[in-house]
Amino acid sequence: MESIRKLIKVSIIEGISLIILFFIAMPLKYIWGYKIATLIFGSIHGILWLYFLKVLYDAKKEHNFNNKLVFELILFSVIPFGFIAMERKLSKLI
Repeated sequence: MESIRKLIKVSIIEGISLIILFFIAMPLKYIWGYKIATLIFGSIHGILWLYFLKVLYDAKKEHNFNNKLVFELILFSVIPFGFIAMERKLSKLI
């Protein structure tokens, strides 16, 4: 169960980084010309997303998640605010 709790925490952090990237960094770049914003926040988000995939892989091995669930969780991870649906789905597994 600890790996699912860790997955929930990581997905929330990763989801917030995606929201920051989409709704703060991208407008800073494309509206106001601050290219550095997407470089910084994009890199942070990318590292967090890779860590999310590692934690998801660990949880899949430990709890024998089926491929459909893994696909749904990955899909939720690339949708802004998808971490909310992911948290609800994973909370049912605890």
